[in-house]
Amino acid sequence: MVSDVVFNTDFLYISNVLIDTHSHLDRYLLHKRIGQNIDPVLQQIEEYEILTISNSMDLTSYKTNCRIARNSKYVIPAFGIHPWNAHKYLDKIELIEKLIGRTEIIGEIGLDYFYVKDKSKYPAQRKVLNLFLSKAKNKILSIHTKGAEKDVLDLLREYESERVIVHWFSGSLGVLDEMIEEGYYFSVVPEIKFSDHMRKIVKKIPMAQILTETDNPGGPESYMGKKGMPILIRDVIEDIAKVKGKSYEQVERAIQNNFVRLMKHLPRLRSKTYNMLSGNP
Repeated sequence: MVSDVVFNTDFLYISNVLIDTHSHLDRYLLHKRIGQNIDPVLQQIEEYEILTISNSMDLTSYKTNCRIARNSKYVIPAFGIHPWNAHKYLDKIELIEKLIGRTEIIGEIGLDYFYVKDKSKYPAQRKVLNLFLSKAKNKILSIHTKGAEKDVLDLLREYESERVIVHWFSGSLGVLDEMIEEGYYFSVVPEIKFSDHMRKIVKKIPMAQILTETDNPGGPESYMGKKGMPILIRDVIEDIAKVKGKSYEQVERAIQNNFVRLMKHLPRLRSKTYNMLSGNP
């Protein structure tokens, strides 16, 4: 049964719906343990009513995410070029610009100086990120910052980006404070259960700026030793509640309100989400 959706003047309250702001559903099709069968993943998303933003790594993954989204009202595809792939897309600027205009959520984009050791690729990362930030000013941005937190912050300030979700922040507490001051949102990952540093980060972030994510399927594999499944999002809520001294229900409602606040000025996304959750065609 689809949960009730009630509008008031400021927020869309979504009863019992969980929110995963950063997953990569297309990657399940590449995972050796699942192969080409994504049905168990979508079944879990439907069963537990998990509104899932499926971030893209490149053009191919975006097409796959759009196809997956046609099979579930809970899936919203996001378009982005991951910094690991930015150097491959310098000759496709016009196509990127065109696709930016087709989606309200941009992701995954950003900079990565941690996993990308070849510094000759950094200019391409910056050029592609500059393109997205300049052309997607009023869209929701899911931002990768690994090892490049201060440079990303400087660029977000330069372009006056406002609807920012900082994906899996793991940088210094000093840069975190600056990002909090800018009003960015932070999507918390299942790693909170295993990392003291992650718990320190979550403790500092105001509840009004916290969102939840899984980074499935590959993210959790790096610290859990197995692929992540959608239901992990409930563990994230439980662990945030422990760190914040809140109940599960308080955190769940705060996440819902934060997401709605983030999207409230985006009529297409707001309408799509309302229709998707209310069961309207």
